[in-house]
Amino acid sequence: MRVTYLDLVDYLAIAAEVTGLGVATLSRVTQLNLADSALHAPAAGWGEEELYPDFVDKAAVLVVRLAKNHPLPDGNKRAAWVSLRAFIELNDWSWATYPSIDEAEQAMVAIASGEWDEARVASWLRGRIEGPARGEAPTERS
Repeated sequence: MRVTYLDLVDYLAIAAEVTGLGVATLSRVTQLNLADSALHAPAAGWGEEELYPDFVDKAAVLVVRLAKNHPLPDGNKRAAWVSLRAFIELNDWSWATYPSIDEAEQAMVAIASGEWDEARVASWLRGRIEGPARGEAPTERS
């Protein structure tokens, strides 16, 4: 399975949209090392062995690490949620059952408070997202 990951430029663009701050300002006030660490976590592994081989686990790791690393002065839950949505769509996955605003907010609060860990988030996502159609490879990022 080929997975396309969000990078720091993607995250800063998302953070700019959700916070209303410019990218230049965000570059100065964001703890870039914490954001970068969270963005790289889903791709972790040793050699050819992936720590998170399952796409849903990768998505859960991404959203939990972004929310809990708290790289932004404000808007971490919103930026983590939009990053999750972008990661899912970037890899040609889709929402089978899109959560309501209240459900999404409850999930993000549970993640940020530590009530939900990566395994709990993955379980929650498994009932809501679905992979690309069989025989259809995810599109490459240009």
